[in-house]
Amino acid sequence: MSSAAVTILPLPGGRPAVILEDDAAILTEDDDARRRRGYGWRTMLARLRALDPYRVDLLIGAALLVEGLLEVLVLLPDDTPRDGVVALLVAGLAACVAIRRRLPIVAAVVGLPLFCAFPAIGQVYTENLVSPFFIALLLIYGIGRHLEGRAVLVLTAYASVLMSVFTAVEQTEDTVGNYVLSIGALVVAPILIGRVIRSRAQLNRALREKAARLEHERADRTAAAALEERTRIAGELHDVVAHALSAMVVQASGARRLAERDPQRAAEAFQAVESSGREALTEIRRLLGVLRRDDEEIALAPQPSLRHVDSLVRRLESAGLPVELGIEGEARELPIGVDLTAYRVVQEALGGALEHGHAGRARVKLSYGADHVELEVVDDGSAPERPLLGIRERVALSGGRLQAGARRDGGHVVRARLPLGGPA
Repeated sequence: MSSAAVTILPLPGGRPAVILEDDAAILTEDDDARRRRGYGWRTMLARLRALDPYRVDLLIGAALLVEGLLEVLVLLPDDTPRDGVVALLVAGLAACVAIRRRLPIVAAVVGLPLFCAFPAIGQVYTENLVSPFFIALLLIYGIGRHLEGRAVLVLTAYASVLMSVFTAVEQTEDTVGNYVLSIGALVVAPILIGRVIRSRAQLNRALREKAARLEHERADRTAAAALEERTRIAGELHDVVAHALSAMVVQASGARRLAERDPQRAAEAFQAVESSGREALTEIRRLLGVLRRDDEEIALAPQPSLRHVDSLVRRLESAGLPVELGIEGEARELPIGVDLTAYRVVQEALGGALEHGHAGRARVKLSYGADHVELEVVDDGSAPERPLLGIRERVALSGGRLQAGARRDGGHVVRARLPLGGPA
């Protein structure tokens, strides 16, 4: 029996059906098409999440630097002094943003005094510049988002003292309400928001890890159940074949001895041999049909063959992958093993183009030679490293060669050459 992995899908009525993974790429094309509808948005979000956070901080810092310098040039009155000092303060704040995740303590310890310097050098700067205020909020938020334990408490006290200094230096009424409002709105609230988001991110990470672990356990249970069932069927097949062959050998031996003395009884014995063989084939089909159940009735699917590659192409096109089929040479009957291997190569290559490469178009070329058959499947998809489930082993057992990988001009290609005489 094959050791290929399986997928268990429900049939109408809730009954399970076992589908060989070799066929999964074409038997579940509707599910695959549904998955591909949201592929664009999911890909964009995944790419954003996959960006290096330190690089993102550098980009944010650069953007805030440009914004702050533009504010200095555009928003400040023409007669405002110390533009150069303010530009240096803005550059220092932007640099703190650039390291806020890599060195969150340094960013907060250095950045907050720079922010408090603005009212000290002139009230006009706190009234006209906006970016320093938002940078300070971002740095204080980072205390709660990126730090843990005692560092959060120490930096919260540090930020509260500096915000009190900012409120005292700024030209506002020195009332208790102003101090409480400044510390609550500018220190406590951003840090609490950071703590909530940090806790939520940790919870989401734990849930994802648990879901992945449960999925892995479910896959292991499914594989174990499928292996147990296949082992049972293999045992039954062994019993059926052994019993049928034993009976046929005995009957054929008796028929041989009776052939000359009693042709009538010899004919009956040969008929019994034929009957035993037919019964054995029927039972084998019934058992193998369990592995390839396609409807409510148990049946043995037709043997895959290059004669059916047109149907395979149509199924892939209905799943959203246009396929161009070309044939060179005269198509003819191939040895069963070579024919099956060739079909599986085309099937797995097209399935990989749709499932892993997300290709928009593919081309299949079949070339019949005098003593070999060559296959080429080319697509415009990505993912140069694609799993070829069992295909390399199939081709090797047939004595052939298999090449698969990215093309120089983009896309992916799978090439196989199978000798018609089998392995040398």
